[in-house]
Amino acid sequence: MINKTLAILAGGKSSRMNYNNKALLLFKEKTFIENIIDAGKDFDEIIIISNKKEDYRKFNLKIFGDIHLGNGPLSGIHSALKNAKNDKVLCIACDMPLITKDILNIIGNLDEEYEVLVPKINEKLQPLCSIYSKELIPKIEESLVKSENKLQKFIISTKYKVLEDKIYEELNDRYFLNINTINEYNDLEEI
Repeated sequence: MINKTLAILAGGKSSRMNYNNKALLLFKEKTFIENIIDAGKDFDEIIIISNKKEDYRKFNLKIFGDIHLGNGPLSGIHSALKNAKNDKVLCIACDMPLITKDILNIIGNLDEEYEVLVPKINEKLQPLCSIYSKELIPKIEESLVKSENKLQKFIISTKYKVLEDKIYEELNDRYFLNINTINEYNDLEEI
């Protein structure tokens, strides 16, 4: 058992997906969010962060809304940290249907000191599949009040640790694919 919380961030507007709820899109006969829930089974707790709670009641998980509305993913991460029972929370976007149990376990099982643990795949940070520490709550609140909600900028202001794909060969960019548009979703069906 991984002594951390997995928080699925399902609060986006899905504007590039014609406002279809990305978490509930189907891939291999399961919704995106069901794929992530299955991949996160080894985590001590799984929660959903969304302001549309009625969409997710059927999954029998705790659902929490944003406390600071309209500030993008940083609002969701803030709510996840405030509501999780564990000190470390792996926050993952709901639009990553290819993520696997093995990948989440690699990230979740790394026990070192950090405020943020962020995978770096093909030289690009993956802030929406990263672990955040509750220690960051005051700093996040300060950023949200100032409307400084750029996630990458926030991360580099913390004591962060990078998980390099060069060291962890399993961290393949395929698994970190975000599905944001109808074309990307149609391409996904071919995988």
